[in-house]
Amino acid sequence: GLCVALPIFYATGNRCKAFWWAVLSGASEIVAALLGWAVLASTVSDTTYAILFGVVAGMMVIISIRELLPTAHHYDPDDTVVTNSFIFGMAFMAFSLVLFLL
Repeated sequence: GLCVALPIFYATGNRCKAFWWAVLSGASEIVAALLGWAVLASTVSDTTYAILFGVVAGMMVIISIRELLPTAHHYDPDDTVVTNSFIFGMAFMAFSLVLFLL
């Protein structure tokens, strides 16, 4: 929504117009998700879902490591919190996944 609203706001100066275009773009994602589910729900197996979730999770980890972590180090050059926070976040996520098995 923000990527839609900001250019419209700066181009027109109208906050209301920017807001409603952002709402419309967000609503279209919900409609597309429901349509995709309706079409694919009966044809996609649990194994396919597992593979897709694994691929998407891998993409998010790569983005975190290659993009977000260097940016965080840029703003914390003395590394006072970045590395410890990154390790704590990864450990917390691993712990939360273990809780699913209990």
